[in-house]
This record gives sequence, C-alpha cells and structure tokens, in this order.
Amino acid sequence: HLTDKDLLNFLVRCKKSLRPNGVIIIKDNMARQGCKLDPIDSSISRHLDIMKVIITKAGLEILAVEKQEGFPEIIMPVWMIAMK
Repeated sequence: HLTDKDLLNFLVRCKKSLRPNGVIIIKDNMARQGCKLDPIDSSISRHLDIMKVIITKAGLEILAVEKQEGFPEIIMPVWMIAMK
C-alpha cells in the first residue's frame, strides 16, 4: 500500500534502526513487469527490479534474493529479499 516515496522512507528508517549485523527481510508479491495497482484493496505490487532500485536508493545492500517456489503460475510470484 506504500507509494515508492513512502517505501523508500520506510526502508531508510529501518536501516537507521538496525543493530550491528542486523538484517531486513521483505517477502512480498512482485509484479511480473512494472507496477500493478489492485483496484480492490489499493495495494501496489512492483517488479523485483523496481524494488531493487528503491532498496539501493535507501542505502541498503542486498544480501540475497530468492523466489518462493511451489505457487501456481496464475498468481503473482512471491520474492524474499534480505538486505543490510
């Protein structure tokens, strides 16, 4: 539900709150291309590449990226991103 700007600000705040050796992990639905707005619940799904750009702009380093396996192809893919 966060705009790109709000997501960026949220990640910056998370980074400032990290303890030494701490990590941030996001697990979320990711659009197959671009951004997708759900008209029912107003949620925003971004492509993984867009998420990576926002994470980098927040000054975070991506440690690992992994796709959730076992979901049907008809639903949006779920990705997990670990960062510090």
